[in-house]
Order: sequence, then structure tokens, then C-alpha cells
Amino acid sequence: MASVGDVISNLSLIVGNEPELVYKTLEEVVQKLEHRFGSDVEKISFQGGECSVQDVVSAMSQNYMFSPSALITLRDPSELTAEEAEVLLLALDSYSGDNCLVLANFSGTVDSKLKAFFSGKRSLIDCSLNSKGVKSSFLGDEVHQSGMRFHPDAFRLLAETLGEDVAQAIPTLELLRASLGEGATVDVETLAMYLPTPGDVAPWDFTDAIEAGKVDQALEMLWRLMRAGGRHPLVVLAILQRRFVELAVVSGSSIHDADQALVRLRARENKFNKPPFVIRKMIASSKALGPDRLAQAFVWMSQADRQIKGEGGLPPELAIELLVARLAKSFSNRAS
Repeated sequence: MASVGDVISNLSLIVGNEPELVYKTLEEVVQKLEHRFGSDVEKISFQGGECSVQDVVSAMSQNYMFSPSALITLRDPSELTAEEAEVLLLALDSYSGDNCLVLANFSGTVDSKLKAFFSGKRSLIDCSLNSKGVKSSFLGDEVHQSGMRFHPDAFRLLAETLGEDVAQAIPTLELLRASLGEGATVDVETLAMYLPTPGDVAPWDFTDAIEAGKVDQALEMLWRLMRAGGRHPLVVLAILQRRFVELAVVSGSSIHDADQALVRLRARENKFNKPPFVIRKMIASSKALGPDRLAQAFVWMSQADRQIKGEGGLPPELAIELLVARLAKSFSNRAS
């Protein structure tokens, strides 16, 4: 995740995949610019899709009577049309004034040329959380910066509850600090009173729970995928089908190591690219399940597909829940 201090400039674009984090980053940028230009800096805010881009350009070029410079914010530049983005880009490319423009994108995709311009100027602040390591580091930093002391068990509970939605740590920690005060000690019992609804989980954590034979955990993650993650049962089924096809591909007595498995996987999907430890886990799961249970899994998935689409009278949510329980149980019952 980019550091605000490293890229702060008169022209900045903030992008990210978590609105809460984009908002926090925008606040940090505004505070740093206020510190540079003074608290009396003129502040003007525009909303993409609700303003004229000519108004934004005009605000950039103006001199202000009671302030030496202006801080102009454009929210959601993804709402600009291609023509509007081109007009703004031309204005920015030739701009040499003292006013500041900060674009903060909370949703959608920013025009590629506009994004490339800010990237080229080294004024692109990407606060996306795209990997497990980055998310874990972010959560640890947020807890540390909160000024509160978390018991290890409380920190683990916070991480497990937030799941993929680690940006929700921002309002959660703000609420905790407002209620308990900076420097407070947070234990599991205290944290439990402030926790949000369990967040989304990564699909691979979901399939890991199934392959570990943990029925209760797999079902909990299923509901988090569907509720917090907003995934339809058919989307969950597609995740399972893809995983079990991978297990089927690496099954068989001729597969002994990750290199042999990778050859098979790429024969089926040319762009397949996962690290060796992931492939070794596939091989272990496939061998643990065995050919009979693997075949049975595909029968169950075919049944669930028909049920989700309306056959048999089961609600889609119950059909996918039954499938997940069966699959996890098949791993928990595997022969030692």
C-alpha cells in the first residue's frame, strides 16, 4: 500500500478497493496539504457525475481573494465520461499553478489515461489491500496506531471476525478508542461487545476448511461468503467445482510432486500459475479424499446445481449448505 507521505503533491489521485480506507487516506492527504498551505486554504469539493468538469478546471485556474491557494477535491472520478476525463487530463497536463487537486475514487474504475497520468507524475496513491500479507500488515498497523493494547487472543478474534473486510477495522477501532480511551487494554470479552458482523472470507480459506474436514467452520465461511461477500449459491458452487476439478486433475498414481501436477494443470488451463506449496496441498487433498469420494463429490455438485436452479424443491441456500456439509464430511471421514 502506498504511503501518503511518499507521494503527496499538488495533484494526487487516491484509488483503492475499500471505501473506508480511501476515505481515511483522503483525510490524511487533506491534513498534510493544510499543514503545508495553512488552515485558511480555500476548500472546494466536487462529486463526479454531479458536476461539470469545466467547473473543476475553472476552480483550478482561479485566484482566491482570501486565500493564497485552494484545495479542490473531486470524489469518484470514475463517474466522469471519457470526454470529461480527456478535458480534465488536458488541463492537468499543462497546469503549473499553486492550487491543489485531489481525486479520491470510492467506486468503479478510473479512466486509464487519467490514472496513467498520475502514476507518471508519481502522485498516485494506491491504498488497495490485494493480498493476505498486505491485509495482515494493515490490520497490525491500525491496531498499533490506535494506541490501545490488544491481548493476543483479542487481536486474533478481531482478525478472524473481519476476515477479508479488514478495512472495517478503521470504524471498529475508532469506536473502541472513543468508548474506552487511548491506552486502554482490550481483551476478548471487551472486544466482543464492539465487533461488527463477520466479514467476507477468501474462497481459498473456505475450501481449506472443507479439505480440513471442519464441517462447522466450512458452513460458517459459506454464510460469510454469501452474506458479507454477497455471493449467490451458484457462484459458491462454481468455486467448489473449480477446486474439485483441480483435485481431479492432480489425482492418480502418476502424480508424485508439484512439477508433475503443474504440467497436468497447465495442460488443462494454459495460464494456470500457483506456487508449489499450493499445488502440494492439492495433491495431498486429492490423495486423502481418494478416487471414490472424489467421484461422489462431482455427483453431489451436479445435484446441487440442479437444486439451486429450481429442481427438487430445496431453497438455493439450503442446497449449497447441504453440499458443503457433505463435502467437508467426506474429508473428515477419510480413511487414515
